[in-house]
Amino acid sequence: MKKTTKGLTPSAPSHILGQRTFAAITAVEGINLSAASRKRLADLKKRKLSPDDQRAEIIRAYQDAKSRG
Repeated sequence: MKKTTKGLTPSAPSHILGQRTFAAITAVEGINLSAASRKRLADLKKRKLSPDDQRAEIIRAYQDAKSRG
């Protein structure tokens, strides 16, 4: 029997965009961050969290918002 895996398996190495690159791409696409998102990102930068901790904070913020709505 064939073993199946859940989720996506990357076929190529991933690339993570930096903050300035992401901002430039979103500006071209016409996407703007909300005031709450800008404040959250500034707070994360000020607290000097690791990338993993930053991701966890952002995911938690959106999970909390989803459970409220």
